[in-house]
Amino acid sequence: MTCRVQGDSVENDPRWIWSESGSFYIANAFIKGNTDNLPACSSSHPKSGGRTALTIDMQKQVQDQWCWDASGLTIAKYWGYNQYNQYDFCRLAAQNSNLSCNDQPATLDDIANGLGNIGLSNTGNDLSRSASFSQVGEEIDGGRPFPVRIGWNSGGGHMNVIYGYDPSSQMIAVGDPWPSTQTYTWWNYNDYVNNSSFQWTHSRTGIHK
Repeated sequence: MTCRVQGDSVENDPRWIWSESGSFYIANAFIKGNTDNLPACSSSHPKSGGRTALTIDMQKQVQDQWCWDASGLTIAKYWGYNQYNQYDFCRLAAQNSNLSCNDQPATLDDIANGLGNIGLSNTGNDLSRSASFSQVGEEIDGGRPFPVRIGWNSGGGHMNVIYGYDPSSQMIAVGDPWPSTQTYTWWNYNDYVNNSSFQWTHSRTGIHK
């Protein structure tokens, strides 16, 4: 059966068909027979999706410079690699690189190296900029939380994990590894990209098994 909102199959009559929030509904009371297998009807303008947040276990960094380590390990744990701690992840990230595990800062490439050595088959792609809001949505809808770098306006940087978004309010969900800050927060996207304290400078998208 072809789903129709009017015509031969289902006449567009308010007694048994009506529209609400962009979807069409058929009333069982006016149709003889079993309607359980009728195809769903919808308009070309479906109702906007709501807030989506992936379930991550945001790690709190155990060294002053290990925001990258905690963020990378958070991604690893999301994909099921739960047997590692931050010291393990640093050693894995340091393999075949000049990275030091003596409480040193690192890059998103170092996170990717650690994820690859931990066993993740696709360690993603670098963006030397913020991810667009649509890219955030693509990552989250694809079930892929991703690490980002922010640069403090006063100098230096920090890393977070993006794990959710809300298209209705242009908000994004941010996990923060710094021990004394709130772990899970929602930010207005534009405010997170650029504000009086920092700018979003780099992203690593497309990370998955």
